[in-house]
Amino acid sequence: MKTKTWTRLIGLLSAITVLMVVLGACTSEEEKPTVTSEVEKPTVIFSELNWDSAQIQVAIARKIVNLGYGYETDAVFGGTVPLFEALTRGDTNVTMEIWLPNQQEAYDAALAAGTIETVGKSLEDNWQSAFIIPNYVAEANPGLKTPQDLKEHMELFVTPDSKGKARLINCPPGWTCETVNTAQVKAYGLEDVVELVNPGSGEALSAAIRGAFEKKEPVLFYYWGPTTLSNDLLTKHGGFTMLEEPAYSDECWEKDKGCAYSIAEVLIAMRKDLMDQAPDLVSVFEKWDFSANNQLAAEGYMAESGAEFPAVADWFLKNTTQWKEWVTPDASKKILEALQ
Repeated sequence: MKTKTWTRLIGLLSAITVLMVVLGACTSEEEKPTVTSEVEKPTVIFSELNWDSAQIQVAIARKIVNLGYGYETDAVFGGTVPLFEALTRGDTNVTMEIWLPNQQEAYDAALAAGTIETVGKSLEDNWQSAFIIPNYVAEANPGLKTPQDLKEHMELFVTPDSKGKARLINCPPGWTCETVNTAQVKAYGLEDVVELVNPGSGEALSAAIRGAFEKKEPVLFYYWGPTTLSNDLLTKHGGFTMLEEPAYSDECWEKDKGCAYSIAEVLIAMRKDLMDQAPDLVSVFEKWDFSANNQLAAEGYMAESGAEFPAVADWFLKNTTQWKEWVTPDASKKILEALQ
């Protein structure tokens, strides 16, 4: 009898043990927290081209991308040519200013290779010319109307560093326009008339031009607009004249660039791998529109305040509203809260 009782008791205990194990396993499964894997966001690396409008746009874009959308950002500083090569290699993945037709051949090749894509337009259409003179020089020399007329007016622009030729302040090294302007001088047959002088940097180019206007000195130079400097030259220093060149055509440009620049189209380019990883940023850059009013406001604030580019970006985001059209309401809220 005792044996049967113990047998029954042992069986009951075994059954209870098994039941507890089963129930415990079920409970463990039910209580396990749900694990969600969050995809790590890529770092957005901007090409920080070495002139004001590009650096301001990069500073603004970095604030928007980081504060509004949570991406880490970085930037690589340099000129047009090396930074375009960096974009095609993948050392950077966003460029805020691709200038066409200046970079047309290289840009078309990169598009054909499938590594980058146009996602938006950054600046309004810009003008540019390598043959600009002050109005006070044009008015005093009515026969100086075209680059060819420099042959008869060369002495106006001779300086100690121009080797007895007319000094033309060119683009800095590394800008595509440096080689374009050199090609134009050759196409116009002015190699014995014009000495192209590199200023060294965008800041030095602007300073040389501004200094000549302030002193009312003859000066022949490359520049573009709209910019704060070009606006100041027009409104405060009597304006300037672009010498008359043959009208732009694709045929002329491809042959020898012996014609005027076309109106520049300024685009935003992204690497395709980043576009796949960050579709929310594609939407931002598709809507991006750094109009002349925005550009001149930001550059004007920088000139008056002496602020660095990140501080200019903060000012722009706090004091203008058009950028809110580029981002989601949630991103706009996050950005403004972060800047308080």
